[in-house]
Amino acid sequence: MIEKIKIANIKGIGDNAHNSTFEFELRPNRPHILVAPNGFGKSSLATAFIRLRPTKIVLEKTDFFQKDENNKPTIELTYSMNGKNQITLFADENTNQLRPHFDWFVINNQLFAKARKSRIGGNVIASASLETPPVILINSIPKNIGFDYSINSQKEEFGVNGKVLRNISVLYQNKKFIKKLSSHFSTLSRINGKTFQSSIASFIQRVNQQNNTAEELRGWIDNNELDFLKTINNLSTLAKFISTFDLGYNTDADSYLTAIQLSKDYNRDQKRFKSACKRQVYELEKTEYIKVFEDFNSSWQDFKPIEKNGKLIVSVPSTVYISNGQRDVMCFIALLKKAELSLEKDNCILIIDEVFDYLDDANLIAVQYYITQLIENMKIKGKNFYPLILTHLNPLFFKNFTFSKQRVHFIDKKNAQINPHFRKILLSRQDVTIADNLSKYHLHYHSETINIRTEFEALNLKPTWGDSSIFDEYINEEFEKYKNEEQEYDPFAVCCSIRKKVEKFAYDKLTDIDLKQEFLLTHRTSEKLKFAESKGIIIPETYYLLGVIYNDGMHYKDNDDAIAGKLENLTIKKMIKEIK
Repeated sequence: MIEKIKIANIKGIGDNAHNSTFEFELRPNRPHILVAPNGFGKSSLATAFIRLRPTKIVLEKTDFFQKDENNKPTIELTYSMNGKNQITLFADENTNQLRPHFDWFVINNQLFAKARKSRIGGNVIASASLETPPVILINSIPKNIGFDYSINSQKEEFGVNGKVLRNISVLYQNKKFIKKLSSHFSTLSRINGKTFQSSIASFIQRVNQQNNTAEELRGWIDNNELDFLKTINNLSTLAKFISTFDLGYNTDADSYLTAIQLSKDYNRDQKRFKSACKRQVYELEKTEYIKVFEDFNSSWQDFKPIEKNGKLIVSVPSTVYISNGQRDVMCFIALLKKAELSLEKDNCILIIDEVFDYLDDANLIAVQYYITQLIENMKIKGKNFYPLILTHLNPLFFKNFTFSKQRVHFIDKKNAQINPHFRKILLSRQDVTIADNLSKYHLHYHSETINIRTEFEALNLKPTWGDSSIFDEYINEEFEKYKNEEQEYDPFAVCCSIRKKVEKFAYDKLTDIDLKQEFLLTHRTSEKLKFAESKGIIIPETYYLLGVIYNDGMHYKDNDDAIAGKLENLTIKKMIKEIK
């Protein structure tokens, strides 16, 4: 479980900034939706992992906080096993402690604006279009080099009982096996050490002293040499790895004998062996990419992986030829498959930075399906997989995410919480003893005040707030806290204050006493504003748009963070501050 990620001095997040620490309980193998307003620092978090290399953080100049290279970047990640044995890993410009424990991958929006110039007559005309660069699936295509394997040479080198060795030429064509073997190069190299070679030589000598058939020799090894072979540490590690594959072996001896053959081939020419492995891995990944696009591609365009300039790429057709939705989903699927092939460690982080925010409903369902499939695949492989979806859209409001096991985390660190007395008022607003007066004088603007303290006391509500003027003092104080960028405020009180200020604006513009009275008797803010407009009052469009904020805030849904998240949107904050 990942409990905390802290970043510093990367893009918009400085050292010890209020938004530098992301605290949550991220449990593996389920989607996590991280919600925060634009400008909060979600893309800074994504950039931190984009720039995290195997040995250190490597920022481009524009990625440093305030573009100042003296601001040294850091990443801290804290994780545990269900809250126990907490471990904190650290990375900076000199080190990366995350690498031995985690793999990571970031998917972000691939779209960019491309300018074109053309000369018509004597004039240069500039135009622009939205383009997507080729998605680079594999950055460098390895040379087509094969393994230098000969079963006859292996038997001859083994000795008189070389017949005990199986022909593993088919194994060298098993691309999935070779991909996994590629993570065991250090083990293969260590087997070449003098101590290990001496032990292996003594084992081979004893095998060659026997006089049995190949099958009998393997049985003899199982019965007489297995304990000895297990003491040869690196050989034992390699044999255990081999035994995890269904290779048709029926004895443990086969796994050890295959390990010996592999180690001999590797150490005879390490450079060639590694190159041959890279080629096999490339062929495997290329095949998987091709299958993904054959299964998915519904466009008439020839959208598939191609080899070009020494790379395996997917060229994305111009938006002139395919829809934006097709383009976005195709790019996403390509990168999702690239992520799957890249994430090999037991702990894997996938960050998806605001890709979902611009998809239509159908394509949103499609990409969620592919993420769900990836989660299941990772789970089957026994991995702790953490898909983190960064978004500025509140899933509880927009209903844009529909994963069955999703967890939503509001990561803005403003301490915005509803006052418990305010909560009780909102939950009691339908009580017949206060419903009319509460709505008319407390939750909407009214030119007069009312005191229903007795009714408040009967419902165990805050008695002094029965006086609507005292209630107004509270909500306006909370509004000022919000407007002055204070860390603590009541988001529901702020919404109530916004609504009443909007309504007061319209009320004050009306000059006729009868019209003012009719305005106060009109239900719902939107209808009040329309009434005022029908009488010639100009209502700023902003006041209608803010209805999404103040109306939602007046209907308590047990979610302080959702309301606060909307209030912390920089554009919405600007709109609210401009209320007259």
